[in-house]
Amino acid sequence: MRRRPQVLLAYGFVAWLWLIGILTFLPGLQIGGALRGVVEKPAPPEWSLPGIIDGSSFRAADDWFSAHVGLHNLWVRLDNQVSYTLLRESPVRESGTRVVVGPGDWLFEHVYITAAITPSQLATEELTAMADRIRRVQDKLERRGTRLILIVAPSKVELYPEHVPAAHFAGRDPAAIATTYERLRPLLQEAGVDFYDGPARFAAWKAAGHGSLFARTGTHWSYYAIYHVLEELREMLNPDLRRPIPDLGLTSLDYLQPQRTDTDLHRLLNLLLPPFHEPIQPFPVIRAQTEVADADLPRLLWVNDSFGLGLIDTLYRARAMQPTDCLYYFQNIYSLPGFTRREDAIGELDWPAYIGEFDAVVVVFTEIAVEQQAWGFFEALDTALD
Repeated sequence: MRRRPQVLLAYGFVAWLWLIGILTFLPGLQIGGALRGVVEKPAPPEWSLPGIIDGSSFRAADDWFSAHVGLHNLWVRLDNQVSYTLLRESPVRESGTRVVVGPGDWLFEHVYITAAITPSQLATEELTAMADRIRRVQDKLERRGTRLILIVAPSKVELYPEHVPAAHFAGRDPAAIATTYERLRPLLQEAGVDFYDGPARFAAWKAAGHGSLFARTGTHWSYYAIYHVLEELREMLNPDLRRPIPDLGLTSLDYLQPQRTDTDLHRLLNLLLPPFHEPIQPFPVIRAQTEVADADLPRLLWVNDSFGLGLIDTLYRARAMQPTDCLYYFQNIYSLPGFTRREDAIGELDWPAYIGEFDAVVVVFTEIAVEQQAWGFFEALDTALD
């Protein structure tokens, strides 16, 4: 009887090893929830005499086993949770999004920190040419009865630098760094480009005491901010639209835990537990309007990064625009709503005929992506349209 606990412990340990072994070769039974982010699984090892001699086959087998071991997802989440809770560090990634952890569970993408402290290297002549090209495209579209509006989305790092660990700024002050967008802004104004200055608007809202513009655990503007951006977008576009954007009826403003894109960075960390500091966020509840018929709703062409998706989703929830297209990062065409990828390529579009289908073209990108010039969209239209 005195040996019974030891026997049970031994049996339990053997059963545990069997469970790990079974789950290693039955990945469909993996415990711990699917991991977020891009992960390249190592290929199965190739056994050969030269590989055994030089050890490469054994190393490949070790890599494969480490990536497929039973309860792999649980081990990864547990390891990440220990680093996050005790060391306030995020998992180190060889590729993909690198997340920086700030006090109070403020999360940031490292690429935005780098951009905030990197001075613009473009010559003034290049920036002037960029602004002039956008204005030419704007004029060419307007001659065809299509409005162009450029929306520059703000950087969470630039808006809330006080929540970024100071060590990541490497002794530099983001406020003292002239970024490409900050240098381009006055040139856009001088050229007469119609653009929504997201960084300036968000800075003004923050100074006025508006909170919840970004969730602590997300990288995109909050749904509360999206609603206000769309309200101002309507004011800018509607006077010139053949079919105006209808009123975005606000049914209520609910206060809930962060949801959807408000938690995208936290999900990338692949933790076991939710963040300790997770204040509730205001979520606008939008009424789907019925006053304007479908045929009288605007058709907007979207050329956007991920910041545009929240705007698109909110407009469809409000039933405020017709089905249309999204040229996502100007790489692929997606049908909206539903975000279904189409087979035809952007390079095959007949721009003069295609662009006439739309009341307006809405271009959305973040302030750190200015130098990409909408991923070649402005150049393509400047070349294709007269």
